[in-house]
This record gives sequence, C-alpha cells and structure tokens, in this order.
Amino acid sequence: MDTGTPPRRSTFPSTRWSRIVGGTGGRDLEALARSYWRPIRAWLAARLRLRDEAADDLTQEAFTWMLASHFFERADPARGRFRAFLKTALRHFVVQHWRHANALRRGGAQAHTSLRLDDDLSDGDALQPDEILDAEWRRDLLQRARDRLAGELEGSGRAVYFALFRDYYLADDDVDHRTLAERHGVSRGDVSNWLDYAKRRYRAILRALVRDTVDDEEALQVEWSWLFATTERGEGR
Repeated sequence: MDTGTPPRRSTFPSTRWSRIVGGTGGRDLEALARSYWRPIRAWLAARLRLRDEAADDLTQEAFTWMLASHFFERADPARGRFRAFLKTALRHFVVQHWRHANALRRGGAQAHTSLRLDDDLSDGDALQPDEILDAEWRRDLLQRARDRLAGELEGSGRAVYFALFRDYYLADDDVDHRTLAERHGVSRGDVSNWLDYAKRRYRAILRALVRDTVDDEEALQVEWSWLFATTERGEGR
C-alpha cells in the first residue's frame, strides 16, 4: 500500500554531488574547477608548502588526476558532505603525487614537486590544510553569494538595494539606518525595507550554493550551521 511518504532523497534537487557522481561528464568538472579552485589551491599550498606558480600548476594537476583516475565515480554521497569528500580526494592525490615524484627521482628525472609522507609540515600556531580549505571554501561561498546578489539586484533596477546591503553588512565601519538614508537619499523606512529584502535574497542565494554541495536536507542543515557559526558578524548580523 502506498503510504504517501516519498523516499528521503526523492525530492531533493540535483546537487554538485549527484551531477558529478551521476557521470554527466566533463562540464560538471569544469564547474567544479571554477567554483573550488581557490580552496583546493589553498589546501595544496599549505600541505606541500608551495607558492604561486607551483601551487597553480599542482592544482591543475590535481584536477587532471581526479578526472583521469575516475575518482569521482567511486564517490558515495551517503558518506558525507562534498567538502569532506574533496579533502579525501586531495589526500589521495598527494599520495599519488609523492609516489610519482619518487619514481621520477629513482629513474633519474627531475620531479616537479616532491613530498616525504613523514615530513612534519605543520606549524603549531598555523592553520592546518583542512582548516585553510574550510576558511577559503567559506570565503569563496560568501563572495559568490554577494556577487550573485549584486548581479540580481543591479540587473533588476535595484542597485540601491545592494548599495545599502554593502554599506551595512560588508563595510568595515558601522553605520545606522539614518546614516544610510542620508547617504543614499532615501527614507529610513526604505532603508529598513530594502535591507530586509536584500538580506533575504542573499540568504536564499547562499543557501542554494550550499545546497549544491550536499545530498539531503539533514546535511544541508549541518553545513548551514557550520557556515554561520563562523560568520556571526558580517552578513549574519
């Protein structure tokens, strides 16, 4: 008998997880590279102590390895969030890179970048690679949400909405509604209403970006809580 209760995942929208694991091809990996280049580069730079061009080159190599090794095809969304899976992929890549570098040295060739797996690359006072990826991931998410909000509001003739949002939530100086009203030549009531609208749209955009990296509602709530636990001022105030 039909109980009327749908399967847990049946109504959850297509996500970065499902589109990549579902094997839709290189276009999703290109989107992955555009979205997560900086967090992945930051992780590799911290793990291998790389700078500038070396970090860029190895990040490109990491994406090539993920594609060539079919790593995503072995992914299981039920085992965790996409961000956690990406860290696992990077650890596998570093091991493979180390083995390849050692093989090149034994064969007399010059390795691009080498790493001893027993090297202690940690600094007791510094963030660890996973923490750096998290911080860059968070920063990139917030920036993409702000960029999309700006594009949406300015494209719909509401540029002042974003200007108010920017000045109130993103600027270094604290301003009140009266100051904003005078600055932008609008009423204090408009400031309140338009800030509320911009903030609601921002949160909706950000939630959609977060949703793209999880596979069910429970994981979405966990990731959302993690994100705002570290952004208590800024946009979350």
